[in-house]
Amino acid sequence: MEKAAGVRGRYRQLITIAVPAILENLVSVLITSIDTKMIAPLGKISVSAVSLTTQPKLFFLSFFYAMGTTVSIFVSQALGRKNREEANRYFHAVLRMCLIISVILMAGLAIFAEPLMRLFSRQQETMELSVSFFRIVMGMMIFRNVSIVLNAALRGVGKTKVTLLCSLAMGVVDLAVNYLLIEGHWGFPRLGVTGDAIGTVAGTVASCAVSFLYLTRHSDFLSLKGFWKNQGRQPEMRTNIRGKLGNVLFENIFTRIGFLVSSVIVSGLPAEETAVYFVAMILLNYTFSFGDGLQSAIVSCTGQSVGAGARGEFRGMIRAGRVMGLGMALALSAVYILGGRWFMGQYFSDETSLARGVMYSYAVASLTVLQILRMVNIGVMRGMGEVKAPRVMATICVLIINPAAAFLLTEVFGYGVWGIWAASILMQGAWYLMSEAKARAGIGKITIPRTEEE
Repeated sequence: MEKAAGVRGRYRQLITIAVPAILENLVSVLITSIDTKMIAPLGKISVSAVSLTTQPKLFFLSFFYAMGTTVSIFVSQALGRKNREEANRYFHAVLRMCLIISVILMAGLAIFAEPLMRLFSRQQETMELSVSFFRIVMGMMIFRNVSIVLNAALRGVGKTKVTLLCSLAMGVVDLAVNYLLIEGHWGFPRLGVTGDAIGTVAGTVASCAVSFLYLTRHSDFLSLKGFWKNQGRQPEMRTNIRGKLGNVLFENIFTRIGFLVSSVIVSGLPAEETAVYFVAMILLNYTFSFGDGLQSAIVSCTGQSVGAGARGEFRGMIRAGRVMGLGMALALSAVYILGGRWFMGQYFSDETSLARGVMYSYAVASLTVLQILRMVNIGVMRGMGEVKAPRVMATICVLIINPAAAFLLTEVFGYGVWGIWAASILMQGAWYLMSEAKARAGIGKITIPRTEEE
């Protein structure tokens, strides 16, 4: 009975941490799903045009996500030491950096939107719409960037309810503005893709406003007070920020380059095909939301076990995480296979697109199993304190294997969109096998002294 209670306790602990993280991720994916559905009546050209800006946007945002990760680390460590002054020094320094770089970068991206999109996309029929969407969203990116840093700092001190509220505010405002402007309701002009871009910007403004208002009204640990005054010479702090930011940015940039190259390859295919492909990729975003939430829980629980020297609990958490991961992967795969036609029917009505979408949902189901099991392994490694191996594996798989396989299968052998899916399955398969081998090796080598209870 005691052993059974221990097993149930592990599952309960994993679920308690995973569920809030999954919910926050799902809000973003739901926004993307509904956003795409709102664009769908405008035609497949519009769906492809907006979707083809995703990887270029994420590439330029990767620097600010790295800033978010950096500030979260420093703030959480300062919280552990109960050093409020230190936390706010780092918080203010990173936020000032974010503001300065945002102003410079968004001006450049707005001016050079067309040459950049011509570099990142080969799909001529969607170019004008892609440029318009990219220019508006990235020309007003400062709100998105500030929101990234503010929310990362709040997560670092455990204010996840606030960040979830930010995501909800972003979604509600984004979708409300889309409803008014994409097709022109309640007397508002019909702006199409431009209306979608304005909705995206409005959503980021709402998210930024919620976190900003919280920090100005609640200063129990983090605060915006003294933001402009706290700029004294602190070479050690700047060195620490550069060191941490550089390591995180290195991983983000190389990963994004890999996805960007794959996106350029996809853009060489007809918009009629890529529109269905991008909608099917929304399903994979749901997979990532669940996998990322479970991974966060595994990192936390296994890390605590290692820190406490509880070898039995450490291995028990790994078993529980793997069982949950497999169950989650199989359940999602079954939903995609059984509900693929219904999901595609929310975006397309012609039989050709529906049939193509159903086949793509089968590919997503295969990728789901490989991706979630791989994310479980990465979580185990990070819980043990291993951060270099996941970075190396991500670089090899995303920057080398996926683009190379996609190029060969689409450009050389002419398999079209199916070449992209095959390359993704090959990449995730290789990534899973490498992570499985590395995780097992790490579990075998890690030294955890037995506690008295064991």
